[in-house]
Amino acid sequence: MYQWKSLRTLAGLLLCLPLIHFTFILASDLNNYLDPSPEVWNADIADLADSDLDKKLPDKPIVVIGGHRVRLWKDLPAGLLPHQTLLRPLGDATLEDLSYHFDRLAAFYRPDILVIFPGYADLHLRDEKTPADFRDSMRALLKLDEEYGASSWRYVIAPVQMPLHPDDAERIEKIGDLLKLMADEVPDLTIIDPNPMLQGAAGTPNPEYYRGDGVNLSPAGYARITLLLATEIKARDDAPR
Repeated sequence: MYQWKSLRTLAGLLLCLPLIHFTFILASDLNNYLDPSPEVWNADIADLADSDLDKKLPDKPIVVIGGHRVRLWKDLPAGLLPHQTLLRPLGDATLEDLSYHFDRLAAFYRPDILVIFPGYADLHLRDEKTPADFRDSMRALLKLDEEYGASSWRYVIAPVQMPLHPDDAERIEKIGDLLKLMADEVPDLTIIDPNPMLQGAAGTPNPEYYRGDGVNLSPAGYARITLLLATEIKARDDAPR
């Protein structure tokens, strides 16, 4: 028979397995964050291609690309009906990562509308973009979409301010301003700045619209951005052609 001490040790190890697994996942995610190569997301692209094999893909859908913030935007497809919407998140990708994988991530689906929702990684950990860097990277991504020629219109969600990083507010505001100026030069583009809808009376991010991490949006925050995007798309649908 096992001694009581051995059984207790075994039980402790079994109880720790979920924590060990969770720690391994966090370490893997951190390694991906810190690896500057866009090829770090190759496995994600392969998983996406595999999942598409079992689906009937819509014709000329709305395709939404970005990182983890797109993955969490689960209620968006229902909010954009009758349009068919495909969420195509890629790890915690930067704009350069999205450009590198653009063929399979977005162009493959021949979208009628392309939505780009940049994430945390362009400002922290994977990159530390200045406002000009961000504008130039976004311009390169939109240029790539033009070369594929599938999208009839593009929507860019400007970076959101974050309770965890109040010092980023000025940088994010400047990025938003540069994106709005870029919309005057780039065809078929609308910039949506969600920050006024995510702020409290003091003009700072309202914690109600963010998760406890102070970075990602809560369901209430996503509902507000969904409303902004749906309103813009409906206005375009209703406009005379």
